[in-house]
Amino acid sequence: MILHFDKRKRSSYSAFEPTSALQGEIYSRDELGEEILKIEKYTPSRAIAKASSFALILEKGAIYINKSSIFQFKIIGEGLLGEQRLRWESEIKAKYLKVESESIRQAWSIFGAYDGMGDYGHTSPNTRLLLSEGFSGILTRVKKCALNSCGDNEKEDFYHSCEIVLEAIISAANRFADKIEPYNAENARALRQISSGAPTDIYEALQLLIFYFYIHEYIGGTRIRTLGRLDLLLQPFYENAIKSDAYTKKQIFNMLKFFLYTLWIMEVPYDIPFCLGGLTESGADATSEISYMIIEAYDSLNIHSPKIHIRTSDKTPRNFIKRVLRCIRKGNSSFVLFNDRIGIEALRRVGISEHDSIDYVPIGCYEPAVWGVEMGCTGNGGVNLAKAVELVLNNGCDQRIGRLVGVNTPAPQSFAEFVEAVKVQIRYMTKLATDYIVEIERHYKSINPDPLLSAQYENSVKAGVDVYDGGAKYNNSSLYFYSLASLVDSICAVKTLVFDKKLFTFSELCDILTLNWNGFERERLIALNLEEKYGNGNTTADALTAELSEFCATLINNMPNGRGGVFKAALFSINHFVHLGERTAATPDGRYDGEPLSKNLCATVGMDRCGVTALINSVTKIDFASFPTGSVLDIMLHPSAVSDREGLEAFQGVVMTYFKKGGFAMHANIFDLQTLRDAQLHPHRYKGLQVRVCGWNAYFVNLSRTEQECFIKQAEALL
Repeated sequence: MILHFDKRKRSSYSAFEPTSALQGEIYSRDELGEEILKIEKYTPSRAIAKASSFALILEKGAIYINKSSIFQFKIIGEGLLGEQRLRWESEIKAKYLKVESESIRQAWSIFGAYDGMGDYGHTSPNTRLLLSEGFSGILTRVKKCALNSCGDNEKEDFYHSCEIVLEAIISAANRFADKIEPYNAENARALRQISSGAPTDIYEALQLLIFYFYIHEYIGGTRIRTLGRLDLLLQPFYENAIKSDAYTKKQIFNMLKFFLYTLWIMEVPYDIPFCLGGLTESGADATSEISYMIIEAYDSLNIHSPKIHIRTSDKTPRNFIKRVLRCIRKGNSSFVLFNDRIGIEALRRVGISEHDSIDYVPIGCYEPAVWGVEMGCTGNGGVNLAKAVELVLNNGCDQRIGRLVGVNTPAPQSFAEFVEAVKVQIRYMTKLATDYIVEIERHYKSINPDPLLSAQYENSVKAGVDVYDGGAKYNNSSLYFYSLASLVDSICAVKTLVFDKKLFTFSELCDILTLNWNGFERERLIALNLEEKYGNGNTTADALTAELSEFCATLINNMPNGRGGVFKAALFSINHFVHLGERTAATPDGRYDGEPLSKNLCATVGMDRCGVTALINSVTKIDFASFPTGSVLDIMLHPSAVSDREGLEAFQGVVMTYFKKGGFAMHANIFDLQTLRDAQLHPHRYKGLQVRVCGWNAYFVNLSRTEQECFIKQAEALL
């Protein structure tokens, strides 16, 4: 096997050569699209239409081989099934949800208040089953269960659709094997093995994961948001390889580099995640030799994708955590660390068994779901908490447009009435968002049947029901609550300025904010410099943080959804804090109209004045087990604070303290102010400067000016 890794061969598909189909002509992408439209027209079953479209692409689409790589995966036809889903979703909306869809669009795009949507992009494939049985083994399972479906047309269609996609992917693996064989016989052997059975060694296992991921993500049209617990998947193959002398450790290390780099060149939006470490079903620690090797391979590449989820518990070796933190300190920061104790408890609170909860994987950014068992749909939408304050101040209306978005609440006569009015607005927006989610979920099987994913879910195959139609063991949904700090700071400002110190009346505050603080700079500075700010150990702000977060969680958790499952709350903002800020009027905390809101669990930019310890102490007043779709604290540290051995110990102490006090997830950026300012002025000098944006990494120079300024202001607070 050729295992000399060369990063200079990154990315462009110039290294790939197109090949023709084994039989008959190949189709261009446009021709494939035309044939798919014909399939849709003449195939009544959406599941069969989806499967047949998938099979068409795998049979007639041009495949590309890369002679210099040890992995093959690329087929022309990217995005066609995603376009198919959009057509089907548009039909459903036009027929059943026309008014509701337009209302929810405006609520998000125009008013920045709340959002609700169908989520077809946060999936947890059963990669454990894929590696243990292979495509052919899963096909055998499907055929066995199909024997019991006679006379039930929907079940027969389901099983037939699963058979179509599995047979197509098996055939496609053989196509690749035939074309790469003259150049790399071992790669051809691996492809033939995964077409006929389960992988028998670590090389075949990695080829299967690469092949499956690309086929499902780019051809199948469903976002794959985790590869699962990669060290648990690969450790048995690794041990067998070393024991049998099939491969040396150096060869396996280079395989892992090829594997990670191959995922990198796919340029997956928001990066492809997998998980390492954490507790096993027996309660042991999953960290193994290959866990360390994967980290070493990633660190040697200086890439920002894949993103790596690190599960930790009291049993996690501290040296493993330190190795991850050394990567972050170095600038290879595509990591987020999780607290198993909180993640497991959070899932238990929404009806997931302890046995299943232990086997969670973070989906996408930070969202725990049971690996290959739960259809979590962890990206259904969210509520802008800061908007609730604007709505109270404007009788339920968006200030700039004057349209009624919330509930018409009377001017509060006391602070308690004000807080209650804010809760009324949050409750109202939450209901509108979840009502829409429930309604569109009832149509999932007509919008996005997914036979390839369904075939991997035991409950789905046994029941003959698609995973998007409630076929999984757990069929849950999500709702996020955005910008908690902006909410808390605004409420604290109203308490202090209007009801405690009485610097102005509630009506006068409304007028001042309508003017965007214009002519009231002195009052704005007073608001900015109040002691009652989120994340600084202030008792008033901390009490409100705990109260309001728990209020939000109780609105969502265990509420029935439209697929036989329940809703799970989340408390992070993704990257929406800029979009929402642009659509949120001036707020009582001193923020101007249009400025970014707070991000994730962070303090409002520039308002965390007492350091990371105070921030942790305040944030952990929240019960994070009440947010089973996740939460995250971003921290930024100065390089001088984490340099040398003592600095690394301090860095680990910060993470462990957060987890000990009940935090769920944390990620970090290590920056100094001068570097960021210089990168903004001279981007050509800092093309490789990574930043942890939210649940993914990006290059600092590729961020918008607004996003860059947020990082710069955070760095200023470290001085």
